[in-house]
Order: sequence, then structure tokens, then C-alpha cells
Amino acid sequence: MVHLMFLMRHKPGLSRQGCQRHWREIHAPLAQRIPGIRRYVQSHVLAAPGEEPPYDGAAEIWVDDEKAATTVFQSKEYLEGAYLDEPNFVDIKAALRLRTEDHLILAGAPIGKNERLVKRLSFVKRKPGMSPQEFFRYWQDVHGPIACKLPGLRRYLQCHNLMSSYEQQEPRFDGVAQVWFSDAAALERAFSSQVYLEEARPDGQKFIAPDGVMGLLVEENRVIWSE
Repeated sequence: MVHLMFLMRHKPGLSRQGCQRHWREIHAPLAQRIPGIRRYVQSHVLAAPGEEPPYDGAAEIWVDDEKAATTVFQSKEYLEGAYLDEPNFVDIKAALRLRTEDHLILAGAPIGKNERLVKRLSFVKRKPGMSPQEFFRYWQDVHGPIACKLPGLRRYLQCHNLMSSYEQQEPRFDGVAQVWFSDAAALERAFSSQVYLEEARPDGQKFIAPDGVMGLLVEENRVIWSE
């Protein structure tokens, strides 16, 4: 299965709150009509008052394979619905797209469609001189087990770029780490823990480029979700 991710920013003249409201209330029902989408999650960025995050959210869409990743966006339902609505709330030129495959490191208990959790998205870029294959192998086999020791971790997913992503040009990011916690306090405790400070963070420096991480704290709106 292919996991598509679209980082989005509100269009000029619209607030982050207005963008997220439109996305949730108006755009989500349009996306539900598109055939071929197996799962659809809106990851809404959580930001403190006065904070201006680089993006307002990430649309996450799962489809069967790379062919479906193309045909889904050629469907009549998409072209006459969600596609026409996107400019109403999104800065199209600022969008960032990734095509990935999931590597589940820690499954945890199943997540209910309406369960309230917080999630951190960490978009990561490999160190210079490291091939994508070396990066993915180290990330999954070495770093993954270390990160699983974070206290309070509910679920841990690595989204690795498809190798086809490298055929045209070097992508901005090589993948996305997704970690779920019960609430923001639990996430903060995990990233202040001895495991993170003395093990996970130093290990990340072995395969992630300096300044090669962009983190977003989000809350999921699970639009199409099989529990």
C-alpha cells in the first residue's frame, strides 16, 4: 500500500484556523467521495498562540499501489470535487508532496476512529553521502528499536519514500517518523526523557543531516478509517 502525504499551508488572506475549519467541514466530505482511497487522515497542526508553524497540516491518503496513486487523482469525483475546492483554503504553490510506504515499528493498541491522541510528525533528511537504502535500513533496524523505548509511546510508524521518488530529482525529505501519545504532556515527557536525550537523539545524528528534521505536533481527523 502507498501512503501519500501532502503538507499544506493556508492560502493568503485566510487564517490557519479558517483553513483547518474549511478542510475539516467542507473538504473532507468531498474527499470521501473519491474512489480508491483506502484510508484518509487529516493531521491538523497544533500551535501555541502567536506561533506560526511552517505548515497547517498534512493530508494523508492510503491507496493500493503506485498506479492507484495516479488514477485516484484522475477520477471524476476528484477533478469535479476536491480538486476544485483546494484553492479555496490551500496555498497550492506552497504544498509539499511525498509518496511513501509504511514500516510499522510499534503497533500498540488499535486506535479508534474518534480517539483523541496527539501525534508528532518528524520529516527527516539523510546525512550527505548516505544512500537512501542505507538510510532506510539504519532508520528501521537500528534507530527504530531505540525509539520504541520512549516512555508512553503508543504507536510508531516510519514512512519511507518510494524509490521512484528519486528518479526525477532529490526530494526535500526522505521520509516521515510518526509517533502517537495520549496527550501533549505525555509527548513532552518522552522527549525530555533519558532515553531520548541519551540514546535516541544522539543516534539520530548518525544518519540524519544537521538541521535535517522538521517537526510538527498534530491532532488527527480520521475521515476514512478502518479500525
